[in-house]
Amino acid sequence: MTRTSLTACALLLALCGSASAADNAALKKCMDSANTTVDMVKCNTQQAKVQDKRLNTAYQTALAAQEGARKQQLQEVQRLWIKYRDANCAFAGSATGGSIDQVNGSACVLDMTQTRAQELEDLVGP
Repeated sequence: MTRTSLTACALLLALCGSASAADNAALKKCMDSANTTVDMVKCNTQQAKVQDKRLNTAYQTALAAQEGARKQQLQEVQRLWIKYRDANCAFAGSATGGSIDQVNGSACVLDMTQTRAQELEDLVGP
């Protein structure tokens, strides 16, 4: 795949609702220097790890703020969300059978994790 094609694919991914480089400076910087599909997947994976740490911190904070049945509900919702994210991103990452699927799948994990971290942070407020 040529650099132009990779760049076009990265732009298309950003426009289709994946983790937008415009919202994530570190991702944008990494993607700007990505020359291959593997490089693009590495960019998404690195940022997904950052967002996963954010998500785990937000989850622990939100869980500590809940009481009784709400605490148990949040635990169950989070378990279900993880299953959904994994299944959804596996589906997104197998759409064409081409190498871009790897980028789509990793971008899906990043985007969904980033969004869920924000949702959990919003549960307890600023």
